[in-house]
Amino acid sequence: MKCRVETHSGFRLHERPRRFTWGRTWLEVHQVMEQWVAPGHLCFKVKVADRAYLLKYHQAQGIWEVELVRSGAMPPAGGEN
Repeated sequence: MKCRVETHSGFRLHERPRRFTWGRTWLEVHQVMEQWVAPGHLCFKVKVADRAYLLKYHQAQGIWEVELVRSGAMPPAGGEN
């Protein structure tokens, strides 16, 4: 699902997500659990309260997508740091 993301941009663009939209609600990121670069994407597995979400930034289109990570689910291929 498409979403809006506010990030901390330090040394590089979109260095760390701070919060994102889930529907019409803004959710605060408590922890970045994992992050990696996949071809054409920046990916972040983040923790919000007791749930994990996968945030994916499509670099060519400049859009973000979010999905809820099911308990025990692994990120898509290319998820190594």
